[in-house]
Amino acid sequence: MVALPIVLTSTLILGPGPMVTTAPDTLIDVGGHELHFEVRQGTLPVTIVLEAGGGAEASSWATVPDSLARQTEATIVTYDRAGLGGNEVGPADLTPEEEIRDLSDALDQLGTPAPRILVAHSYGAMLAILHAGLYSDHIVGLVLVDPMNPVFVQETGDFVQSTVPDIAEPGNDRERVVVRMKRTFSDLTARTAEIEPGLAIPIVVLTAGEPWWGTEEIDRAWRRSHEVIAGRSPDRELVIADGSDHDVPEERPDLIVDAVNRLLTRGE
Repeated sequence: MVALPIVLTSTLILGPGPMVTTAPDTLIDVGGHELHFEVRQGTLPVTIVLEAGGGAEASSWATVPDSLARQTEATIVTYDRAGLGGNEVGPADLTPEEEIRDLSDALDQLGTPAPRILVAHSYGAMLAILHAGLYSDHIVGLVLVDPMNPVFVQETGDFVQSTVPDIAEPGNDRERVVVRMKRTFSDLTARTAEIEPGLAIPIVVLTAGEPWWGTEEIDRAWRRSHEVIAGRSPDRELVIADGSDHDVPEERPDLIVDAVNRLLTRGE
Protein backbone atom coordinates (compact mmCIF):
# COMPACT_ATOMS: atom_id res chain seq x y z
CA MET A 1 0.00 0.00 0.00
CA VAL A 2 1.23 3.48 -0.86
CA ALA A 3 0.87 5.74 2.15
CA LEU A 4 1.21 9.48 2.10
CA PRO A 5 3.93 10.88 4.37
CA ILE A 6 1.46 13.38 5.82
CA VAL A 7 0.06 13.80 9.30
CA LEU A 8 -2.89 16.15 9.64
CA THR A 9 -3.16 18.41 12.64
CA SER A 10 -6.07 18.49 15.05
CA THR A 11 -7.68 21.19 12.89
CA LEU A 12 -9.96 18.55 11.40
CA ILE A 13 -11.31 17.72 14.85
CA LEU A 14 -11.36 21.11 16.51
CA GLY A 15 -12.85 23.28 13.83
CA PRO A 16 -13.19 24.26 10.18
CA GLY A 17 -9.54 25.23 9.80
CA PRO A 18 -7.87 28.44 8.66
CA MET A 19 -9.55 31.01 6.45
CA VAL A 20 -9.15 30.34 2.75
CA THR A 21 -7.01 32.95 1.05
CA THR A 22 -8.17 34.41 -2.24
CA ALA A 23 -7.45 31.96 -5.03
CA PRO A 24 -5.00 33.70 -7.38
CA ASP A 25 -6.03 33.63 -11.03
CA THR A 26 -2.97 32.65 -13.00
CA LEU A 27 -2.30 32.17 -16.69
CA ILE A 28 0.45 29.69 -17.51
CA ASP A 29 2.05 29.39 -20.93
CA VAL A 30 2.29 25.71 -21.84
CA GLY A 31 3.90 26.20 -25.22
CA GLY A 32 1.88 28.14 -27.73
CA HIS A 33 -1.22 28.62 -25.63
CA GLU A 34 -2.10 29.55 -22.06
CA LEU A 35 -4.16 27.77 -19.41
CA HIS A 36 -6.06 29.43 -16.58
CA PHE A 37 -5.36 28.18 -13.04
CA GLU A 38 -6.66 29.00 -9.59
CA VAL A 39 -4.33 28.07 -6.74
CA ARG A 40 -5.33 27.97 -3.08
CA GLN A 41 -1.99 27.80 -1.34
CA GLY A 42 -1.78 25.41 1.61
CA THR A 43 0.76 24.47 4.25
CA LEU A 44 0.83 20.70 3.87
CA PRO A 45 3.44 19.37 1.41
CA VAL A 46 0.82 17.95 -0.95
CA THR A 47 -1.18 19.23 -3.91
CA ILE A 48 -4.76 18.28 -4.76
CA VAL A 49 -5.55 18.79 -8.44
CA LEU A 50 -9.17 18.88 -9.59
CA GLU A 51 -9.92 17.62 -13.11
CA ALA A 52 -13.39 18.64 -14.33
CA GLY A 53 -15.71 16.59 -16.51
CA GLY A 54 -15.89 16.68 -20.29
CA GLY A 55 -16.72 20.15 -21.56
CA ALA A 56 -16.95 21.44 -17.97
CA GLU A 57 -15.09 24.36 -16.48
CA ALA A 58 -13.33 24.63 -13.13
CA SER A 59 -16.42 26.36 -11.71
CA SER A 60 -18.28 23.03 -11.97
CA TRP A 61 -16.55 22.00 -8.73
CA ALA A 62 -18.78 24.49 -6.86
CA THR A 63 -17.83 24.54 -3.16
CA VAL A 64 -15.37 21.63 -3.32
CA PRO A 65 -12.10 23.63 -3.73
CA ASP A 66 -12.79 25.96 -0.78
CA SER A 67 -13.93 23.05 1.41
CA LEU A 68 -10.78 21.08 0.57
CA ALA A 69 -8.61 24.11 1.34
CA ARG A 70 -10.24 24.60 4.75
CA GLN A 71 -10.29 20.97 5.79
CA THR A 72 -7.00 19.63 4.44
CA GLU A 73 -4.61 22.63 4.46
CA ALA A 74 -3.15 21.22 1.22
CA THR A 75 -2.56 23.29 -1.90
CA ILE A 76 -5.68 23.07 -4.07
CA VAL A 77 -5.42 23.56 -7.83
CA THR A 78 -8.32 23.98 -10.23
CA TYR A 79 -7.89 24.79 -13.89
CA ASP A 80 -9.65 24.98 -17.24
CA ARG A 81 -8.51 22.77 -20.08
CA ALA A 82 -7.65 24.24 -23.47
CA GLY A 83 -10.67 25.89 -25.09
CA LEU A 84 -12.69 26.06 -21.86
CA GLY A 85 -13.20 28.85 -19.35
CA GLY A 86 -11.91 31.47 -21.74
CA ASN A 87 -8.67 29.58 -22.43
CA GLU A 88 -7.15 29.52 -25.88
CA VAL A 89 -8.26 26.41 -27.72
CA GLY A 90 -4.72 25.35 -28.56
CA PRO A 91 -3.71 23.11 -31.48
CA ALA A 92 -6.54 21.43 -33.39
CA ASP A 93 -4.72 18.09 -33.10
CA LEU A 94 -4.08 18.39 -29.34
CA THR A 95 -4.26 14.92 -27.75
CA PRO A 96 -5.24 13.94 -24.19
CA GLU A 97 -1.63 12.92 -23.49
CA GLU A 98 -0.41 16.33 -24.62
CA GLU A 99 -3.04 17.98 -22.42
CA ILE A 100 -1.78 16.01 -19.41
CA ARG A 101 1.83 16.88 -20.18
CA ASP A 102 0.80 20.54 -20.43
CA LEU A 103 -0.91 20.26 -17.05
CA SER A 104 2.11 18.64 -15.43
CA ASP A 105 4.40 21.30 -16.90
CA ALA A 106 2.12 24.03 -15.54
CA LEU A 107 2.05 22.46 -12.07
CA ASP A 108 5.85 22.47 -12.09
CA GLN A 109 5.92 26.10 -13.22
CA LEU A 110 3.56 26.98 -10.38
CA GLY A 111 5.88 25.27 -7.91
CA THR A 112 3.15 23.08 -6.48
CA PRO A 113 4.48 20.39 -4.15
CA ALA A 114 4.54 16.67 -4.75
CA PRO A 115 3.03 14.27 -3.85
CA ARG A 116 -0.20 15.02 -5.68
CA ILE A 117 -3.73 13.66 -5.39
CA LEU A 118 -6.01 13.88 -8.42
CA VAL A 119 -9.75 14.41 -7.96
CA ALA A 120 -11.59 13.89 -11.23
CA HIS A 121 -15.21 13.93 -12.37
CA SER A 122 -16.81 12.00 -15.24
CA TYR A 123 -14.68 12.19 -18.43
CA GLY A 124 -11.97 13.86 -16.36
CA ALA A 125 -11.43 10.55 -14.56
CA MET A 126 -9.91 9.02 -17.67
CA LEU A 127 -7.56 11.99 -17.96
CA ALA A 128 -6.61 11.51 -14.31
CA ILE A 129 -5.85 7.83 -14.85
CA LEU A 130 -3.70 8.72 -17.85
CA HIS A 131 -1.99 11.35 -15.68
CA ALA A 132 -1.27 8.77 -12.99
CA GLY A 133 0.18 6.42 -15.58
CA LEU A 134 2.43 9.05 -17.13
CA TYR A 135 3.59 10.58 -13.82
CA SER A 136 3.56 7.72 -11.36
CA ASP A 137 6.38 9.33 -9.37
CA HIS A 138 4.14 12.29 -8.48
CA ILE A 139 0.59 10.88 -8.24
CA VAL A 140 -0.13 9.04 -4.99
CA GLY A 141 -3.91 8.80 -4.91
CA LEU A 142 -7.07 9.22 -6.99
CA VAL A 143 -10.64 10.20 -6.19
CA LEU A 144 -12.77 9.27 -9.20
CA VAL A 145 -16.13 11.01 -9.02
CA ASP A 146 -18.86 9.11 -10.94
CA PRO A 147 -16.17 8.33 -13.50
CA MET A 148 -16.47 7.60 -17.19
CA ASN A 149 -14.35 4.52 -17.79
CA PRO A 150 -13.37 1.81 -20.30
CA VAL A 151 -15.29 -0.94 -18.49
CA PHE A 152 -18.54 0.93 -19.11
CA VAL A 153 -17.58 1.81 -22.68
CA GLN A 154 -16.71 -1.79 -23.50
CA GLU A 155 -19.98 -3.09 -22.06
CA THR A 156 -22.20 -0.54 -23.80
CA GLY A 157 -20.54 -0.41 -27.22
CA ASP A 158 -21.20 2.77 -29.18
CA PHE A 159 -23.59 4.18 -26.60
CA VAL A 160 -21.27 6.84 -25.18
CA GLN A 161 -20.20 8.14 -28.58
CA SER A 162 -23.86 8.32 -29.61
CA THR A 163 -24.57 10.78 -26.80
CA VAL A 164 -22.05 13.30 -28.17
CA PRO A 165 -23.30 15.48 -31.03
CA ASP A 166 -21.63 15.38 -34.43
CA ILE A 167 -20.43 18.90 -35.21
CA ALA A 168 -19.30 19.20 -38.80
CA GLU A 169 -18.38 22.86 -38.63
CA PRO A 170 -17.70 24.05 -35.07
CA GLY A 171 -18.64 27.68 -34.61
CA ASN A 172 -16.90 28.42 -31.29
CA ASP A 173 -14.16 27.12 -29.02
CA ARG A 174 -16.49 24.97 -26.91
CA GLU A 175 -17.69 23.17 -30.03
CA ARG A 176 -14.07 22.74 -31.12
CA VAL A 177 -13.36 21.12 -27.76
CA VAL A 178 -16.30 18.74 -28.22
CA VAL A 179 -15.04 17.78 -31.68
CA ARG A 180 -11.55 17.17 -30.27
CA MET A 181 -12.88 15.11 -27.37
CA LYS A 182 -14.97 12.93 -29.66
CA ARG A 183 -12.09 12.42 -32.10
CA THR A 184 -9.68 11.34 -29.36
CA PHE A 185 -12.15 9.44 -27.14
CA SER A 186 -11.36 5.95 -28.45
CA ASP A 187 -7.61 6.39 -28.02
CA LEU A 188 -8.06 7.82 -24.52
CA THR A 189 -10.33 4.91 -23.59
CA ALA A 190 -7.75 2.42 -24.83
CA ARG A 191 -4.90 4.08 -22.92
CA THR A 192 -7.01 4.21 -19.76
CA ALA A 193 -7.90 0.52 -20.11
CA GLU A 194 -4.18 -0.31 -20.22
CA ILE A 195 -3.25 1.80 -17.21
CA GLU A 196 -6.11 1.61 -14.69
CA PRO A 197 -5.99 -2.09 -13.68
CA GLY A 198 -2.30 -1.86 -12.76
CA LEU A 199 -2.31 1.36 -10.77
CA ALA A 200 -0.76 0.58 -7.39
CA ILE A 201 -2.08 3.64 -5.55
CA PRO A 202 -5.11 4.15 -3.30
CA ILE A 203 -8.26 4.95 -5.27
CA VAL A 204 -11.69 6.03 -4.04
CA VAL A 205 -14.52 5.61 -6.54
CA LEU A 206 -17.65 7.67 -5.88
CA THR A 207 -20.69 6.41 -7.76
CA ALA A 208 -24.01 8.21 -8.16
CA GLY A 209 -26.66 7.00 -5.75
CA GLU A 210 -29.49 7.99 -8.07
CA PRO A 211 -30.03 6.70 -11.63
CA TRP A 212 -29.48 9.35 -14.28
CA TRP A 213 -28.70 7.80 -17.67
CA GLY A 214 -32.37 7.32 -18.50
CA THR A 215 -32.53 3.52 -18.86
CA GLU A 216 -32.20 0.82 -16.22
CA GLU A 217 -29.83 -1.23 -18.38
CA ILE A 218 -27.36 1.63 -18.83
CA ASP A 219 -27.59 2.67 -15.18
CA ARG A 220 -26.82 -0.91 -14.10
CA ALA A 221 -23.82 -1.04 -16.44
CA TRP A 222 -22.60 2.28 -15.00
CA ARG A 223 -22.72 1.01 -11.42
CA ARG A 224 -21.14 -2.32 -12.37
CA SER A 225 -18.22 -0.58 -14.04
CA HIS A 226 -17.50 1.36 -10.86
CA GLU A 227 -17.73 -1.81 -8.79
CA VAL A 228 -15.20 -3.48 -11.10
CA ILE A 229 -12.70 -0.62 -10.82
CA ALA A 230 -13.05 -0.37 -7.04
CA GLY A 231 -12.82 -4.14 -6.62
CA ARG A 232 -9.47 -4.64 -8.29
CA SER A 233 -7.37 -4.01 -5.16
CA PRO A 234 -7.70 -3.80 -1.36
CA ASP A 235 -6.33 -0.24 -1.70
CA ARG A 236 -9.49 0.79 -3.54
CA GLU A 237 -12.97 1.49 -2.23
CA LEU A 238 -16.43 2.23 -3.61
CA VAL A 239 -18.59 4.94 -2.05
CA ILE A 240 -22.23 5.38 -3.06
CA ALA A 241 -23.23 9.04 -3.25
CA ASP A 242 -26.70 8.71 -1.76
CA GLY A 243 -29.04 11.46 -2.86
CA SER A 244 -26.91 12.46 -5.84
CA ASP A 245 -27.09 11.85 -9.54
CA HIS A 246 -24.09 12.49 -11.81
CA ASP A 247 -23.48 15.99 -10.41
CA VAL A 248 -21.80 14.77 -7.23
CA PRO A 249 -19.65 17.93 -6.84
CA GLU A 250 -22.81 20.00 -6.50
CA GLU A 251 -25.02 17.55 -4.64
CA ARG A 252 -22.59 15.66 -2.34
CA PRO A 253 -19.38 17.70 -2.07
CA ASP A 254 -18.93 16.36 1.46
CA LEU A 255 -18.21 12.89 0.11
CA ILE A 256 -15.44 14.21 -2.12
CA VAL A 257 -13.82 16.04 0.79
CA ASP A 258 -14.15 12.95 3.01
CA ALA A 259 -12.52 10.78 0.33
CA VAL A 260 -9.55 13.12 0.02
CA ASN A 261 -9.13 13.23 3.79
CA ARG A 262 -9.06 9.43 3.93
CA LEU A 263 -6.27 9.34 1.35
CA LEU A 264 -4.33 11.98 3.25
CA THR A 265 -4.50 10.12 6.54
CA ARG A 266 -3.58 6.68 5.24
CA GLY A 267 -0.56 5.30 7.00
CA GLU A 268 -0.92 7.38 10.15
